[in-house]
Amino acid sequence: MKVKLSTSARTLLLGAALFLLATPAGLSALSVNPPPALPAPSGTVVNVSTESQLQAAVSALKSNTTIVIAPGTYTLSSTLYVNGTFTNVGIRGATNNRDDVVLVGKGMANSSYGNVPYGIWVGGSVSGITIANLTVKEVWFHPIILNAGTQSPLIHNVHLINAGQQFLKANPDDAGGGVNNGIVEYSVFEYTTTSKDDYTNGVDVHTGNGWTVRHNLFRNIKAPSGLLAGPAVLMWNGTTNSIVEGNTFIDCQREISLGLNDKSPYDHSGGVARNNFIYRSPGLGGDAAILIGDSPNTQVVNNTIFVNGGYPSPIEYRFGGTTNALIANNLLDGKVLARDGATGTASGNYTSVTAGLFVNPTAGDLHLKSTAAVAIDKATGSGTPAQDWDNEARPYGSAADIGADEYRPTSTTAAPAPPTNVRVIK
Repeated sequence: MKVKLSTSARTLLLGAALFLLATPAGLSALSVNPPPALPAPSGTVVNVSTESQLQAAVSALKSNTTIVIAPGTYTLSSTLYVNGTFTNVGIRGATNNRDDVVLVGKGMANSSYGNVPYGIWVGGSVSGITIANLTVKEVWFHPIILNAGTQSPLIHNVHLINAGQQFLKANPDDAGGGVNNGIVEYSVFEYTTTSKDDYTNGVDVHTGNGWTVRHNLFRNIKAPSGLLAGPAVLMWNGTTNSIVEGNTFIDCQREISLGLNDKSPYDHSGGVARNNFIYRSPGLGGDAAILIGDSPNTQVVNNTIFVNGGYPSPIEYRFGGTTNALIANNLLDGKVLARDGATGTASGNYTSVTAGLFVNPTAGDLHLKSTAAVAIDKATGSGTPAQDWDNEARPYGSAADIGADEYRPTSTTAAPAPPTNVRVIK
């Protein structure tokens, strides 16, 4: 049940949220709900409580088996290699708190990584792997890597910190295949400060079909001074039909890229970016917040983007292969720009955003204030999602609102304190 709060009550809660965001143990993704508990594992359950037990369980993994890790910090002696022909397998923390189980590498900038180049490596022929309820940090390459042959992975309620390269990478094979039908949800991807160089992304998918990236927090996906990090969510190299929705991005240099390069026949195709909150601090700069790059039949609808003037065209669609694009009802502080021969329809976008429209932009809270008349009930045309960032139905009022949030009035009296681990919305 959603609890409606007064403005003063919400301010108090946001202050508490900022305190939690400052402490890794308390870090919580800004998302519609707390991470929902997964169903209990089916099949065989192997409980482990030491690093050696964890390594042995992964080495002996069979189909229809879930490894459940007891709370604790596990300094990895080797990458956890899930390599073989398996169905319905999992590696999960024992609780719903992703920070109760922490897998630690040798350091994202430590070239003497030994047997720990990755955190969790998945390959061979693995159909239906769940990685959930845990943290992976300080890894030279990728905290989680999914190689071609892996299908239908679920990455749920994980916390990935300080990756040497991409945080979550889905690789292609040499025959045009890749990892399909992945879900990444209710997770946190972040650098403590910045990456070690410019070769990084949060979620990086090559040659995959049907991925969904939803209700995650991406923070500080940025490179050291003078360098430009890759997009926090990059779906490219022949990837198709990606859905990127309901995420929050704070202080990243590039946020969502559906396609990137001018490539034949296309770099990406289809898909949608919708209902995302994107915030950058003043002076951060970067590139386009949302890019359609050589991606036909792709939509960017009802996103809220406030980059504090750090890039003049926060939404861009580029290259002649981008045809039939729809960019509609986005709220942003800059232009929607067609470049390099891209074609499509841009309508209903409001491009003069200021901080005063939002409840608490520096915390990534881009919910509309009641005074945001330029956005409320102003959406037009087609493509508006049936629900908003909060999973609340559109429209509320005479028409849908521009941007990711569908404004609803709050109550006039403060609500009781929320239950532990429940995020109160509006």
